[in-house]
Amino acid sequence: MANVRVTAKVDQGAVAGFLRDDVARAMQRGAGRCRDYAKANITVAGRVDTGQMRNATIAETAVVDGTQITARVVVEADHAIYQHEGTANDGQGTIVPRRAKVLRFKPRGGTFVFRPEVSGVKGVPFLTDAMERLTPADFT
Repeated sequence: MANVRVTAKVDQGAVAGFLRDDVARAMQRGAGRCRDYAKANITVAGRVDTGQMRNATIAETAVVDGTQITARVVVEADHAIYQHEGTANDGQGTIVPRRAKVLRFKPRGGTFVFRPEVSGVKGVPFLTDAMERLTPADFT
C-alpha cells in the first residue's frame, strides 16, 4: 500500500465570493416570492381597482455590500402606504378637511363629490403578511 500526501491551498476570497453570490441569488429568489405573495394579498383583500398598486409592487435586485446582502420589496405607488397602514384610526374614525369646510373628490367614473367627512379605510398589511408567509423553501 502506498501513502500519498496532498496539500491543497484554498483561496478564501474565492470561497467567500462564491458563498456571497449564492446567498445573493437566494435573497433575490426570496424577495421575488415575497413580491408575489404581496400582490396576491392585495388582490385577495379586494384592493384592486386599476391594478396600479399591484403592478407597482416590485422586488429590487439584491445588493451586496461587504458581508451584508440586502433585498427589498417596494411598492412604487403613492397611495400604497394608506392601503397598508389604513387611514383615520384603521377605519374606525373619519377624515375631515383641515383647511376647508368640505372634502372634494372625484370617484372613478363619476363627477365631483363634496362631503363634510368620509370614513377611514382599514389597513391591509399586505407587505407585512407577505414577509411573515416566507419559509426557507422560498429562498431555494
